[in-house]
Amino acid sequence: MADEEISDIRNRMASAASADSQLLEQGLPATQKLAMLPEVVALLNRNTYVQTILDPDTNLLESVRFFLEPAADGSLPAYNIQRELFAALAKLPLTKEALIASGIGKVIVFYRRSKRPEPAIKRQATKLMEEWSRPILQRSDDYTKKIWETVQYDPSRVREVAAKPTAVPKARATLAPGQKPSNRARLLPGATSYTIVPQMSQIMPRR
Repeated sequence: MADEEISDIRNRMASAASADSQLLEQGLPATQKLAMLPEVVALLNRNTYVQTILDPDTNLLESVRFFLEPAADGSLPAYNIQRELFAALAKLPLTKEALIASGIGKVIVFYRRSKRPEPAIKRQATKLMEEWSRPILQRSDDYTKKIWETVQYDPSRVREVAAKPTAVPKARATLAPGQKPSNRARLLPGATSYTIVPQMSQIMPRR
């Protein structure tokens, strides 16, 4: 039943998108997609249909892409269509296969980069791209499963380098005319975040 229902609505969505394109070419208001919007959103929000919706063979998301694509004259679909479909897409656990089969990622990139969408829609598009990039790049949103770059760290080598006296250049005065030197503590410039995890090559005994 799910396959038949989704196949039926997919075909009707494609027909509605085509009809709206013809209406716009004739200078008439496009109303077919807007009329189908409640039915489409209700289907996308049905938890029991998630697997069928994301099935590349069913490819319902391709018709969702038709609803979101700009018209031939560059005009965007109604704001309600953008808002409701973006909200529904955010709830779906999209897979790499579903993204490739539907091509909906290209439309989301357009909304993210174009200056025409409303700021709220652009934020939704940016968030979707961040979420959808994980299955493509095979990255998990679980922080504990993140893979960090590592490098060998030898404490004895650091001590050898630290033991050698080095000439410290005298700091230049950067005071403005009439300004007095201050003894207040200052935040030294340097790295504010770290992306490499050190690994000790040997365990140094405590002294």
